[in-house]
Amino acid sequence: MLGRELSKEFVLGAGEQIKQLLSPQDEHDRNVVKKGLILYRQGSIYNVSTTSHTVSAKVQDVTSVQVELDLDDFVMSTCTCPAPSICRHRIAAFLYVYASVDRVGTFVDLWKEEKPIDDVLKHVHKASSLLKPEKEYEDSSLASWIAFFDREFESWYEQVSSPNQLFQSLFHHYYSALKKKAPKSPEMKQFFIVQASVTVFIKILQLINETKPTDYMLQHIIYPYIDQLSDNVAIAISEMKRYALPFALDPLLVDSVERFRELLFTSKHYQYERSNLYQLLWIELLRRDKFINIEREWLEEHLEDEKNKEPSYAVEMETALMHMDFLQSRDEHIFETMKKLTPAALPFTFHWVEDIMKKKNWKRMSAWMSYMMDNSTEYINSDLPFEEKRQVVRYMMQLIKQYSKATNDEKLFERACRNMLPLSYAEYHDFLLDKEQYRTWIELQTLLGFSIEEMDTYVLKDIEKSEPGVLLPLYVKTVKHEISMKTRENYKMAVRYLKRMKAQYKKLKREEVWENYILQLSDEHKRLRAFQEELKKGKLIHD
Repeated sequence: MLGRELSKEFVLGAGEQIKQLLSPQDEHDRNVVKKGLILYRQGSIYNVSTTSHTVSAKVQDVTSVQVELDLDDFVMSTCTCPAPSICRHRIAAFLYVYASVDRVGTFVDLWKEEKPIDDVLKHVHKASSLLKPEKEYEDSSLASWIAFFDREFESWYEQVSSPNQLFQSLFHHYYSALKKKAPKSPEMKQFFIVQASVTVFIKILQLINETKPTDYMLQHIIYPYIDQLSDNVAIAISEMKRYALPFALDPLLVDSVERFRELLFTSKHYQYERSNLYQLLWIELLRRDKFINIEREWLEEHLEDEKNKEPSYAVEMETALMHMDFLQSRDEHIFETMKKLTPAALPFTFHWVEDIMKKKNWKRMSAWMSYMMDNSTEYINSDLPFEEKRQVVRYMMQLIKQYSKATNDEKLFERACRNMLPLSYAEYHDFLLDKEQYRTWIELQTLLGFSIEEMDTYVLKDIEKSEPGVLLPLYVKTVKHEISMKTRENYKMAVRYLKRMKAQYKKLKREEVWENYILQLSDEHKRLRAFQEELKKGKLIHD
């Protein structure tokens, strides 16, 4: 649309003017272009109108500003923000216009190429260096890897044309490009992928801070990439363990202590996922006392200062300290620390429970089972969203079931089912049916307020077949309720359940009890003519 309204020559000419007005060697000018690029990629430009050589647009920054671009004489462009000269808003609006005639990345590249001759000469190599291309990074240097990741990121970032596809492109293009350039040796390749995955995870968090995506984006667009990166780290570590790790990896592991710490502080988003990835990396790669002591000392030294900051990452640091405790089997210290935290901290312990379970350390696991059971009530009664609590309880029940099976302690699982109701309803429901504890199953349905219409018909039939008579109290209650509603449809429903009762009494060979019951029921409600009619239609009573 813009491409037809504006002359391409005017747009490209304005670009040349900007190249003269802003220098890539000037830090202020670089920031103006960078921030303008961010605004453009965030989709902050709207209400755009044009003439043959002017553009009017709104730019949403902290507040909304009005921009008027003069493509014929760019210096005459205006903006309602207080900046005295070319501002990020004018650049953002221009990039929006430029995208209608060429790739935005092309303009940024051309602008950056305006280098003084001294800078060009600095990068001229000696003839001998032309015989063999320089390596992009040193295989045994984490600092070199990270510098390479950053260079690739800058290159990718300048090429992104659509702000709406920022995170998709980061994962599918930038991340894929990094993995393709991994070292050849299998064990170093997998560790490179671990570091690349952590880097992309951190880059996503940084972009979230800059672009402030909607809740929908965070949950449905970005979260799947966060989840996949964590999975990729776990897969790469699993592959690493197939090989005898080389000594060359040790310096990389030492440097990783500080690198992995960035997961704690980069953003307030995805707290649980950040903590889980941090814990996974420490459990699988850095589980040595010398690394743990380095991390513990740093965290303890900085924790008090962090508590006074805003935003504060004190919770992340306390959780990390507990993780150091876990790695050194200081479980009682963890339990004491957890008392100071909110119930929402409970899921942060799951990685530890999984690790103990994997090692089949049932003695240590016993203390953790007691801890989870003791703290589940507070968690269930917390103000957290129901769905979040349900997911956590579902996972806890899986862990408890595994432990119960491994230790032949079936009563523990049943007790957990009872303690965590109503959130453990599905697990308790299945357990009771599997054990054919039908009376308890019916008590569960009644306790949670389920009517017989809401119960699975196939389950009811199985119960009637396996244990005739067990459903009779439930049918009696339901019939009473249906009659009390006093409508023809409710009377029909009551008759339907009365027929089931009759069949059950027949199986039990207690027809006389049935006859007494139906006669008494009919007599009790003899003034309900419609109900009497339905009883006769159902052939339950006779004239």
